[in-house]
Amino acid sequence: MPVSYNVKYLKSLQAVRERSEEVYMRAQRGMLQHFIFSEDKLDEVADYVLSLVKRDFGNITNVPPHGRWRSYCVRTETGEQRDLIREHVARWKANDVGDWECARRVMDLFMVSVLIDAGAGSKWRFVDELGTFERTEGLGIAALRMFENGVFSSSTHNPFQVDARALLKLTDKDIMDGFQVTQDNPLLACENRAQLLRSLGKALDEGPRYFGGHCACNTHPARPGFMLDYLSGCASDSPMNVSIDDVWDVIIDGLAHVWPASRTQLDGVSLGDVWPCEILALPLDSDGSSKQEPGTECLVPFHKLSQWLTWSLLEVIVDLGNFTVTETEKLTGLPEYRNGGLLVDMGVLELKDADRKRGLTDATSTVPKFEVSDSVIIEWRAMTVVLLDRIAEAIHRKCGLPDSQLPGMFLARVLEGGTWKCGREIAARMRGDTKDPPINIISDGTIF
Repeated sequence: MPVSYNVKYLKSLQAVRERSEEVYMRAQRGMLQHFIFSEDKLDEVADYVLSLVKRDFGNITNVPPHGRWRSYCVRTETGEQRDLIREHVARWKANDVGDWECARRVMDLFMVSVLIDAGAGSKWRFVDELGTFERTEGLGIAALRMFENGVFSSSTHNPFQVDARALLKLTDKDIMDGFQVTQDNPLLACENRAQLLRSLGKALDEGPRYFGGHCACNTHPARPGFMLDYLSGCASDSPMNVSIDDVWDVIIDGLAHVWPASRTQLDGVSLGDVWPCEILALPLDSDGSSKQEPGTECLVPFHKLSQWLTWSLLEVIVDLGNFTVTETEKLTGLPEYRNGGLLVDMGVLELKDADRKRGLTDATSTVPKFEVSDSVIIEWRAMTVVLLDRIAEAIHRKCGLPDSQLPGMFLARVLEGGTWKCGREIAARMRGDTKDPPINIISDGTIF
């Protein structure tokens, strides 16, 4: 009898790992539809990741956690290393801004910065006084400059905030201007990013429980950073301890209506980044002939942007908000094109010929491309979630660390040190003209 899953479960962190594990178990039996799985190559991937960790940080314990903050630790064209967030916090404090307001401001910035952090495409660049940036770093710096200029703030006194009133009035042109978009400098899904931020404004406005601060009224417009005040009410003791589930509730519940409603729905509820995976209609002992009628047992949640946001805000909550966050091991690795691309480029996952040919849309294509809803992408992302865990376990073992449950922040260091960086470097080496991943996704600007 097929298992039926409900909305609450499919929106949980638990479901991301568990449902992807179901795909992995079928992969081990050779049941993947679109990839050839070579698990024996995972050890080579772990060695490669560890080599970059040693090259750049010396030791895995020196690696900072994966999060949006890293996009603001930049090396300028003159070779100077700068942490733009620390610089802002220092200036704010010098002007008598309190610790929590500093944390709120950074959380404000990170939320808009993460939500517009889908793939920019290989042609887009952002030219700044610090240098020229592309892809995720370029998107981050562009968002920072808009934040500094008060584009996201309705306050005449404080440009350094993001609030519902300003976001609701944000135009497509605001985004095009802020991100230097022109015909010669195209940004993928630019209008969708603007709509996503307007939807964020609406979600903030309608979520005073999480984003209204201590004054859930119209005197002060709702801000992402006010979730810090909500979390203080969830804290169990002093110093303030909250569970990752408390943080996740804000993200997955408070921002539920940010995502396009056209995605997978259950009982009339939009599930967000949740997709049907065809091979889950096959029982584990099936030879392929006893396929079940697909239902909720075939759905796989990823919640990639929500998790990317959670990873990013987590650092601010702990570092600037002085909270202790427990059970961070529930977070998973991010199923995006750098982490997933590493697995393909190193031969752990090999796209089958029929799918490769299908994805090469014209005679000039060198990298196959698929819609985000394509079953190729769903399989790829599910396998990425699980295999990032396996890589982290291998690195944990190779480093001779205690044989215990891997803490969540260890995975964050593996991602940063790390699988994401390895995916980028190997892509640049193998496809230096574009630096594209080995498989491209036709993105709507809200997934990758």
